[in-house]
Amino acid sequence: MLPRSIAAFAGAVALLGAGLALTPSAARADGSTLYVNNSATSNCSDSAADAGSQARPYCSLQTAVDAAQPGDTVMVVRGVFGPLDVKTSGTASAPLTITTSKVHTQINTPQSGSGPALTFDHVHDVAVHGFSIWANAQTVVAVEGSSDVTLDGDTVEGASSGTLVGIDGKSSAVTLSRDNIGANRGEDGVDIASGAGGTVITGSKFVYANNTPVNAAGVPGTVVVGNTFTDDGGCNTAISLTGASAGSTIENNAFFLGAPGGCATYGTSTPVVVSSGSTGGTTYDYNVFESESDGALYSWGGHTYATAADLQAATGQGKHELYVAVAAGATSLDITPFIDSADADAPDELSTDIDGKSRVDDPLVADTGTGVGYYDRGAVEYQDPYRLAPAVSIRKGPAPLSETITADETNPWKTRITRYTFDFGDGSDPAVSATPSVTHTYATIGPYTVTVTATTAAGSSIAGSEKAYVTVAADAPLVPALSLSQAYPYSSLTVRADATKTTDDWSIADYSVDYGDGTPAADLGTSGSGGHTYPEPGTYTATLTVKDDGGNTATTTQQVTVGSALVPFGPTRILDTRNGTGAAKAKVGPGAVLRLKVAGVKGVPGTGVTAVTLNLAGVNASTSTVITAYPDGTTRPTASNLNLVPGQVTPNLVTVPVSPGGYIDLYNHSGSVDLVGDVEGYYSTTAAVTSGGTGFVQESGPTRVLDTRNGTGTVKGKAGPGGLVTLTLPADGYSNASAVLLNVTETHASASSWVGLEPGSGDVPTSSVLNFTAGQTSANLVVAPVSNGRVQFYNRNGSVDLIADVEGYVVSDLSTSPDAPGSPYFPISPTRALDTRNGTGAAQGTLGAKSKLSVKVAGAGGVPAGVQAVLVNLTGVKPTTSTWLSAYADGSALPGSSTLNLAADATRANLALVPVGSDGSIDIYNNSGSVNVVADIEGYYIG
Repeated sequence: MLPRSIAAFAGAVALLGAGLALTPSAARADGSTLYVNNSATSNCSDSAADAGSQARPYCSLQTAVDAAQPGDTVMVVRGVFGPLDVKTSGTASAPLTITTSKVHTQINTPQSGSGPALTFDHVHDVAVHGFSIWANAQTVVAVEGSSDVTLDGDTVEGASSGTLVGIDGKSSAVTLSRDNIGANRGEDGVDIASGAGGTVITGSKFVYANNTPVNAAGVPGTVVVGNTFTDDGGCNTAISLTGASAGSTIENNAFFLGAPGGCATYGTSTPVVVSSGSTGGTTYDYNVFESESDGALYSWGGHTYATAADLQAATGQGKHELYVAVAAGATSLDITPFIDSADADAPDELSTDIDGKSRVDDPLVADTGTGVGYYDRGAVEYQDPYRLAPAVSIRKGPAPLSETITADETNPWKTRITRYTFDFGDGSDPAVSATPSVTHTYATIGPYTVTVTATTAAGSSIAGSEKAYVTVAADAPLVPALSLSQAYPYSSLTVRADATKTTDDWSIADYSVDYGDGTPAADLGTSGSGGHTYPEPGTYTATLTVKDDGGNTATTTQQVTVGSALVPFGPTRILDTRNGTGAAKAKVGPGAVLRLKVAGVKGVPGTGVTAVTLNLAGVNASTSTVITAYPDGTTRPTASNLNLVPGQVTPNLVTVPVSPGGYIDLYNHSGSVDLVGDVEGYYSTTAAVTSGGTGFVQESGPTRVLDTRNGTGTVKGKAGPGGLVTLTLPADGYSNASAVLLNVTETHASASSWVGLEPGSGDVPTSSVLNFTAGQTSANLVVAPVSNGRVQFYNRNGSVDLIADVEGYVVSDLSTSPDAPGSPYFPISPTRALDTRNGTGAAQGTLGAKSKLSVKVAGAGGVPAGVQAVLVNLTGVKPTTSTWLSAYADGSALPGSSTLNLAADATRANLALVPVGSDGSIDIYNNSGSVNVVADIEGYYIG
């Protein structure tokens, strides 16, 4: 049986629902409805003669309530309102109803305000329905000296540590029904003071943490029936009846206890507490608990009981209690025990649930409840899961298009459907069918939306949960299209296939791709997209096959190149023969080979590494010599990487293929020398692109970004001893770079010194990228990690000018660089492409001043046609005067930067990333005197 206040409220809402369709009337002409709307377009007024009518609603909710009389309905159409103090009462037969339309409407106490958002102020026979009520106050809803008042279908929240709903000891017959009560930590849900009586809490949801949702202290006759309690904090009391709260009822409630993991024990804080003064005449039964916890559930009469069986044995209560154990980490709950198992005759149990849905009998679950036997426990009545949606046989096709449209159904209850109504969306009459399938022909080009509605044997109408879409297109051929791009964040051998730009007048029935590596063709279904990982680097031809719903088939091919991605790393020292790091503590002798382990050393992965980028330095050479770096287990090439003279420390960046075993070899030609190696990066086929800065190198040609001589990229002025030079990269070119490949040149050094990359910690770098003597001008390629758009250099001794030219950068986020995603790398054993001393790659003879020569690099020496750039170890041999060389793409202008700086009669090398011209060539320019030039290719970028 409904409480008197709820029954009266339900009748008022039913009358209002019938009256809403009437034409607007003056405020008091119908004697029952006052309208409130304070939205910007409402034309509202609190003082006009017709204030409160639909045409001119009240602006203020408080004004409307103050003007109301018993039997009136205050209808809030839209708005956000300040605190409401209800001082107008209704009568038992003519209650005052304050309600809303379906639009979300708020009653708030502003952040800067104080006091409740809603107060029932010594009134009776008043119902408030459908509001969102919020306050930053000790009490959000206050019931003071009131009786027969109802809070129904409201959401109550707060931001304090007090209580959401406070009922004082002078109030009685207060009902909370179908409400959502969301309490913060330390904030009670409903506090009922001693002396109050006849409080009913039914069909509501409570979410709580470290607080008590229902707390009745000395309140006889309290009814807590059919609610759902969700404990987000764990180990909290949900219902507490203390003092003299005898003659109460706790039935049909559902408790979801604790965050994942629950709690080991509730101790004295059990979910349900009924004190010794509250047990007399109190009924406790038909509740259900779901929890991961093994803690005690009940405190009854001062005694704790772990289980319902224990409670029943000792007190006779809880004969129909249920406990459902939840597995640790479970992501879904078993609601079957809740269904059709409640006591339908429990006092104040509602005939509809929190959402207003009627009670229904689940035919798949046995009726174990009392009364009609099929009420569900908790605030939710689980409904017939019948679902349907329209499905079309062809999503797209040319006119006239004949369609078969079917109602796809989910019907575990086997609900009997008597007819289906299909609306084709083209203006034709809906089709009514006793079967779930009809045909229809679309005659006109255009898009159409299809809906379906089912009618049950009981006469209920169920609309489809989704819609279907049909496009009738103009005649057009099937033109397949396929693009293959790097899939991130996956390895550099993984591509994403996209065929969605295929065009056709029919919908596509299937896409499939043969990726050209011998694996079976991949079926992409109708999505047109998928991914594939190639077994090894290379260039592959993929074939797309497309079939449409008109029976047509077409194919197209697309080439894709996959290779290695660069992982910026360190610099990290893995070799120093001066102290035994990575090899024996001894110089490398004449004709000796040092076998250096790279993969699996000091953070370099043990697998997937195809090449290592190493800053290799020769120290303490006893005579002039050359060092050659090459993959272990292969024949030593004629190329060289380092050219050394006694008394100098000479570095050069090398990129060397790594053997399957993870080694590289370093060969010394003459005399003895110490070797030092610092890893600045490695190339990988397994590292995830965009993870940790991993990416493809985008060549950019030499671009000057730093020159301390004129303040380019930094403050003008030399770097002093122990000084830092901060390079700020141009944001418009390198915003997505995780690292840059810089040709770093020093000049005007006042003392012998070295330059390192400052690690960002403020410590002195543990490795160098450039070593030089006073008065020397020298350069070295550096892989420099970028942090917040900056690179920092540290100078050890004296003062020196630093110059840096970007030759490429690592694209760390492919989504931000669709037009310049970089290219995969293919390492090769160093291959000589040019030696003017013997006519390799060009005419024999020195390169003169202000002269250039072109070197064909693509299509020869293991480098395929179509490469974007090459890594070239460029060596100048004994120039007749101090000079500099510049390497750049054939067909482009001479850049304003140097690649290699040479003193007269010196021999020196420098690694360079050089873009390749459209004819497959690179150019090398000499500025002064004459010089022999040698170029060795260490790898290439393509794709």
